[in-house]
Amino acid sequence: MSVSLNKITESLTQELNLIWAAHHNVGLDGYMCLYTNAEQIPFRTKEAGINFWFGPNDTKAAVDMVIEHYNNGRLPNSPLLLNPIVHRKESDDRYIPVGSGIIWTTALSLGIDVLSTMPSERLTSMGVFSGVFQRGISQFAGIKAIGFCDTAQPAKPDGKTVNCCYELYEIIDMKSEQYEKSYFLSGISYLTNNGLFEQPHIASLFPQGAKLDSEFIKKNTVTGQSIYNSSKCWKAYDKLHSLYQKFGNDPNNIEKNLRFFNLVARDINLFDATGSAKADKNIEVKDLFEFIVPGILPRGSVTLLAGPSSSGRSSLTHQLAALASTDYQEGQESPKWLGQPIDISQCKGINIYFSGEDGPQIFNARANMIDPDGKASRLLFQRTDFGEGVTFDHQLRYLQKIPDVPLLIIDPSRKYLGGDENDTNTVNKFFDAIENFAVQKNAAVLVVHHLQRGASPKSMNEIIDYLGGAQAFIDRPRIIIGMYRDGPYTVAGLAKNNIPPNLGMVTEERVFARDQKNLSLVWLSGPEGIRNAALTEAEVAKIARQSHEK
Repeated sequence: MSVSLNKITESLTQELNLIWAAHHNVGLDGYMCLYTNAEQIPFRTKEAGINFWFGPNDTKAAVDMVIEHYNNGRLPNSPLLLNPIVHRKESDDRYIPVGSGIIWTTALSLGIDVLSTMPSERLTSMGVFSGVFQRGISQFAGIKAIGFCDTAQPAKPDGKTVNCCYELYEIIDMKSEQYEKSYFLSGISYLTNNGLFEQPHIASLFPQGAKLDSEFIKKNTVTGQSIYNSSKCWKAYDKLHSLYQKFGNDPNNIEKNLRFFNLVARDINLFDATGSAKADKNIEVKDLFEFIVPGILPRGSVTLLAGPSSSGRSSLTHQLAALASTDYQEGQESPKWLGQPIDISQCKGINIYFSGEDGPQIFNARANMIDPDGKASRLLFQRTDFGEGVTFDHQLRYLQKIPDVPLLIIDPSRKYLGGDENDTNTVNKFFDAIENFAVQKNAAVLVVHHLQRGASPKSMNEIIDYLGGAQAFIDRPRIIIGMYRDGPYTVAGLAKNNIPPNLGMVTEERVFARDQKNLSLVWLSGPEGIRNAALTEAEVAKIARQSHEK
C-alpha cells in the first residue's frame, strides 16, 4: 500500500460525509450502497455480489466495510464501489432510488494514452471539480469528476447514475464506457482489467485548503441546465477544445459562433490561423497583449529564436532568463534585451529554462559571466531527463502547478520534440503542448531553433528561408526572432511578426556588438545600429504626396 490505513480512513470518512452533505443540501435523506459487481469484469474483487446499505449516521461502519473488503490494505483487490444515489427503504426491505445531490463520472486511460489538462479545464469552467488517477508511473491515467447540484437530480433507469452524469462523461471525451458510471472512492487502489488505478486523497479534487463542508457545497453548486448546455455546445463545436474554450457554453450563441468556423470548412487549423475572436469593443488593442520585452516578446504565445550555429542563441536566451529572474529595487532602471527595456512588472514568478544541450557545468560557467552576483533567484533550470516514463509533455503539465510562470525557454527545440523535426505531426504535437502552456499560464514561451546546415543569412527574410525542420516551425510561432553574424557584429530582428504594428513592434534589423565579459549584446547607437529601418510616418506621407504630384 502506498498510503497508511489511517490516511485511507480519513479520506473515506471525509468523502462520504461530503456526499451526504451534498444530498442534504438538496433535501435528500435515506441510504447509499457500497457494492461489488456480480462478475469479476472489469473489477477484480475479493468477493462478488456484495451490497452494503448505510445511512448518514453509518459512515464509520461503511468505512470499516471498505477497509475489511480491502484486506486491511494488504492486497490490492478492488474494494467496494459506491452508488451515490440516495434510496428509500420500503417495508419489504427493497431500496428504491430517489435521486442525488451530486453528479459524477469516471474516465480511465485504457491504453498508452495519457490524460491532457484540457478535460479538467472544461470541467472547471463549468464549476465541476476533478482529480486525476494514477497508474504505475503515470500520474495522468484518468479523471474523476464530481459536481454539487443545486437541486436533486433524478435517477436514471440503470439505477447507477442520475441526470447529467453522462453529459459530464461526454465533456471529458475519453473513451471509457465500462467505467463511466462507476464512482471510485478516493485514497485507495482499484484493480481493473486495464491495470491498477489509484485516486489520491479526496481533498486533492478541490482547491488547496478548502474546508469541505456544507457551506463550501452551497457556494459551489451547478445547475443541471448548465451541464446540458455545456454538453450541447461541446458537441456543436465538434468536440474541439479551442472552439469550446473560445466560445463558452451558451447554446444561444452556437449558430453565431459557428458561422466563421463553417466558412473555413470546419478546419480547426484554418480557423486558428484566421479565426474570429470574440471582440470586446471596450478593450483597447494595446491591452490585448502583455510583453516581457515590449515590441519583441509577448506573453501568452510562442516565439521562435532562430539563427545559425555559433551565433550566440543560448547566451542570448540565458541572459534574458537571468534578467527576468532578478528582483529589482523600486525605481531601478529596467535592463535591456536586444535594445528593448524589459518590463520587469511582467516578470514576477518562476521562470523556467529547459537546457537540452548544455549541462550544469556549461550552464553554471555561463551563469557566472551573465549573472556573476547570483541575483537571478527565480530561475528554474531543467534538463532532458524527467524520470522514467515521464515525457516533455508530462513535465510541462507538472510545471503548470507553479502559480506564475512569466517566461519559459526551450533550448533547443530538437531536444524536446520526441521525434523527427521534419515530421509535421511530431512538430505540431510539440507546438500543441507549448502553446497550451503559454495560454494556460499566460507565459512567454521562447523556443531556440536552428537553421539549415551551412546557412549564412544576410537578412531577416533569409532566416525564414533557411529555417530547419518542418513547415510548422514557420507557421506555428506568432513571432520569429532572427539573428546572424556579420563579421564582428550580430544582427537581430523580427523575421516574422503576427502582432499588430500599432503595439510598437520592432520593425528594423538591429546591429549589436558582443560584450565578451558578460556575453551580452550591446546595441550600437545611431544610424549604424539599424539596417533596413522602416520608414517613419512623415517619410511615408512625403512619398505619398510626391506620388500624387506626379
